Amino acid sequence: MKTFLSRRTVLGASCLSLLSLPLEAAPGLSGPVDGSSGPTLFVGDQKGGVRSLLRAAGQLTQLPYRIQWASFPVGAPLISAIASGALDFGYVGDATATFTFASGSSLKAISAWRVDGKSNALLVPGNSNVHSMRDLIGRRIAFVKGSPGHLLVLAALQRENLDAGQIVQAPLAAANARMALSSGSVDAWAIWDPYAATAELEDHARILLTAHGLVDEVECGIASDAAIAKKRAELTDFMSRVGKALAWGATHLEERALAFSRDTGTPLDIARVSSSRMVMTALPSVTDEVIAIHQKVADLYQTARVIPSRLNVAGFYDRSFLIPA
Repeated sequence: MKTFLSRRTVLGASCLSLLSLPLEAAPGLSGPVDGSSGPTLFVGDQKGGVRSLLRAAGQLTQLPYRIQWASFPVGAPLISAIASGALDFGYVGDATATFTFASGSSLKAISAWRVDGKSNALLVPGNSNVHSMRDLIGRRIAFVKGSPGHLLVLAALQRENLDAGQIVQAPLAAANARMALSSGSVDAWAIWDPYAATAELEDHARILLTAHGLVDEVECGIASDAAIAKKRAELTDFMSRVGKALAWGATHLEERALAFSRDTGTPLDIARVSSSRMVMTALPSVTDEVIAIHQKVADLYQTARVIPSRLNVAGFYDRSFLIPA
């Protein structure tokens, strides 16, 4: 069995403990550098996906600044690095951002992508007798705490008029959760691509449901206050390049998959499945719809007691960035 992550398991982590995850939980800030001159923008990436897409789309040429990359397995340690001042910017799901905002962080969301949800899945073993969410009552479900997978579990429970107390929650890092599902230690695993595609193709897991049509999600571009104040031009240019790369990727799935496989070592069949399901559209600015979608996520977290009180997410958005298409 191939294991993709080395991050330590986080069991029952609170908002503050997630923010205090040490940077050694990921490869750190010694990643690749693009560009050769000018100020440096320190950017976090999840499994190298954004950099790979930018490279494939030709958006890392003629940079008027340098990009220092740091790769992370999931969003929680990435946003922790931004909060600590080690990074300027990175993309995380609204579920992860909500967890961070609720901790009292001063970080801001300065941009957003619409996310289709097909790549966020709840998986069960291929031979499982589980065929609906109700079949999971009293059973163990693994997820990364405060992640899109956690959000998916809560939304699926809510749709069936169930609550989190009717399942056994198993907050696990992705590598640990994959092994737990394969060994039968947990009954289901909520995770996103390329992890979901890996479990499907290599472990013969079965998708029980996805976030598509179940819960609306947005991906947030998160920046530190210092970066907003001092690197606005670099942030705006970078987000513009990412938007163009996403548009290119939507019509060049094979090239995108080949690049992701080459750049990250992900098997090509897994990269192809992931690329086909990761449907995202970058918006030129933060909209009322984005904030409304994110507010529903925060309200669901509060109802499920994942965060202690209602959070007004609008206060964590900086709507002053206009991103050229």
